[in-house]
Amino acid sequence: MHTTISFTFATAALALLLQGCGFLAGTAIGGTAGYLLHQEGYEVQSPVTHS
Repeated sequence: MHTTISFTFATAALALLLQGCGFLAGTAIGGTAGYLLHQEGYEVQSPVTHS
């Protein structure tokens, strides 16, 4: 019983860790793409505007 609880907790912790790494990798790739486009002369802007 104790082994099952430990295994479940370890699996949940690993899943949360992998999701966090995926989010960080995605934001890093998005930031790099924005920087490279800016260097090429494109204007990168947020789709959210003030009215």
